Amino acid sequence: MIVVPVIFYFTYKFLEALIRRKERMMMIEKLDFSNLQTLPFAEAFNVLDYVPNKRFSGLRAGMLITGIGIGLIIAWGLMVVLSPTIVSYKAVLGGDYRSFKELFNVIYLAAPACIGGVGLIISYIIEQKARK
Repeated sequence: MIVVPVIFYFTYKFLEALIRRKERMMMIEKLDFSNLQTLPFAEAFNVLDYVPNKRFSGLRAGMLITGIGIGLIIAWGLMVVLSPTIVSYKAVLGGDYRSFKELFNVIYLAAPACIGGVGLIISYIIEQKARK
C-alpha cells in the first residue's frame, strides 16, 4: 500500500522538476545580457565565459564505473575473508549471526560507493590538470 503512492510521488516530483527546468531555461533565453558586461561581478565570476564542457563526461563515467567495479571486488573479497568468522561464531558461541549478515549488506553498499567516489575525485583532478 505504501509502494504505489511513493512511486507516484517521486514520478510526479521528477516530471515537475523537468518542467520547471524548461520554464527556467525559457526565462533565461528571454533575458537581455547586453548590460551584463558593465556589472562589477561579471569578471570575478566569469559569467560571460561559461561554456559547459562535456569533453570529460566519458572520463567521469568510466572512472565511476571502474570504481564501482573495484568496490564490488573489494566487498566480495571481504565477504570471502570474513565468512569463516561467521561460521566459527555460530558454531562455537551459538550466537546470533544476523549482525554479520547485516555487515555484509553494508559492505556491499559502502565499498562501491566509496571507491566510486574516489574515482570521481581522480577524474576531477585529471580534468583540472588537462584544463591548465
